[in-house]
Amino acid sequence: MGKKKKIVDVDTYHKYADVDEIYSSKNREMKLFVPSNLRMLCAILDVKVEKLLNDFMWMLSYSHHSSASETQRKIGMNFFLSSKYGQPLYSKKQIKQMFHELKAERKIHETIDGMDHEDMNLFWKSKNMYTQYWFKRWFEKNRRNVDISVLNDY
Repeated sequence: MGKKKKIVDVDTYHKYADVDEIYSSKNREMKLFVPSNLRMLCAILDVKVEKLLNDFMWMLSYSHHSSASETQRKIGMNFFLSSKYGQPLYSKKQIKQMFHELKAERKIHETIDGMDHEDMNLFWKSKNMYTQYWFKRWFEKNRRNVDISVLNDY
């Protein structure tokens, strides 16, 4: 009588359970020169400059942490495009595609309500794998001569 083979369940994608630190959100300390007109406008309207900048960043990133409307997000994207950020490294069409992909990823995130623990675990691994793939694909698209670790500088 032969030995029973022991089956070991290995989670090949365990490393994606949490987003790799290089791809995660970061706290950044910044010193900004805030124009006097913006300071005065914010004081009149009782809006902190920090709130204004934070809201814009979260809205522009299509983050699920932001409750911005689709109209607000589109205006933010149009501002970004009209300011020519990222151009000529990428075409306007490519940058729009990046935003549309972020929007699609946000839509998928909105479907997680009611997922059981096992499905939620699978969802996060899949999302984190895609996040890394998405960044690398766009970062390497124009064959930049810098290492991907440059992400730590941003």
